[in-house]
Amino acid sequence: MFVQLVCKNCNPDKKDEIYQTLGALSQREGVQIEDRGHAVEIFVCPQGKITVQEDENDVVLAANTRHGGPGFHAFVVDFFEDLQEEVEGEYELFDDTEYNKDEDFDRLIAKYEEELEYVRKLILDRPGFSEKNYMFDETYYLPQVQQGKINTATGTMDLTTFQTTNIKHLMDRFYVWNDWDRDGQFYLNSALTLIAKDYYGQYSMMDEVSEKIAQTIADDIEVAYRLNPLLPMPLQTYGEICDMLHRDRKLKGAIAMEEEIMPYRNENVHHIFEDARIVALGSAQRNYDPITQSLFLSAPYQDEGEWSWLIQASLQPDILSNVDELLEREPYVTQEQNVIWMDEYAEDGIQYIDAIIREDERYLYVHALAQEFDRMDYLRKCILQSGFYHA
Repeated sequence: MFVQLVCKNCNPDKKDEIYQTLGALSQREGVQIEDRGHAVEIFVCPQGKITVQEDENDVVLAANTRHGGPGFHAFVVDFFEDLQEEVEGEYELFDDTEYNKDEDFDRLIAKYEEELEYVRKLILDRPGFSEKNYMFDETYYLPQVQQGKINTATGTMDLTTFQTTNIKHLMDRFYVWNDWDRDGQFYLNSALTLIAKDYYGQYSMMDEVSEKIAQTIADDIEVAYRLNPLLPMPLQTYGEICDMLHRDRKLKGAIAMEEEIMPYRNENVHHIFEDARIVALGSAQRNYDPITQSLFLSAPYQDEGEWSWLIQASLQPDILSNVDELLEREPYVTQEQNVIWMDEYAEDGIQYIDAIIREDERYLYVHALAQEFDRMDYLRKCILQSGFYHA
């Protein structure tokens, strides 16, 4: 599902008018707008944003609405139509669902239900599909697949329940905005999606990004409860966040969810890097070094300055000084038929692992280190589970 609006042949004054109007419309709708340099982004909800870019004299607004849901799709069409009313000009609107032609919201919901039924069939019937990204609009990691469980945008789901649940009741597990209004269920879905995808748990105070996510989750839960106090709430997570942020609890008499969502970042995940996947804790800090073309994953922390392990991975062999020696060692062969050469050593009290992972003709080079010896087993397991991502 996709919506695009092209504002054609805009001179500098017209472009300025468009951006000013977008700011005013965003403020009216209570959504966040940010200038990213290469583009302007309007954040409507988790899994739902509008991007604004310039193509010579054209201004192009676009939104992938596949994961936001039918409510987000309808919002985008209305938002684009409002812009056309506010700023005169030559426009071209494209909506692959053709909702803009009849504005039949029930028909739009039915299209999303059909799409989700198709995704369910792929998950159940196509080998390997459950390991792909079908639940997030944007992500640089993927949850690991658990036996008897299905990953959704709002956490794992029992396989049998996934198979038998009516598609209408499955919508809230995959899409954020499923009704016309931003009602209590919308805000609850927003919170649950953030908990599943981006909540850092006990490491939420690690940096500004993780803290802001925790704040947003608590805000959304409180709005959801205010709009519909009969909705079951993730009270355990909410209480945990309030304690960390020294925030007053406002959900008096709220109903607790039967089973709380386990954040994906609390477990090991596949960190996607080019066509490689590196297994490590989902809450690990992630950085990229363009000089060595390396991904760095470091252990999360609660106290600034502490660290326990770090993984450097690259498709370039230069990050290792002992490639030839490594390749002379007896390799491991994993269940996925990856071939892995590994060497462990210690220098100045720091524990190291160097590894080369080969899948067919592709090579991944890994340099890992740990402050304490007892973290070496964890790093060893992460390396043995790493490899390449099959899109």
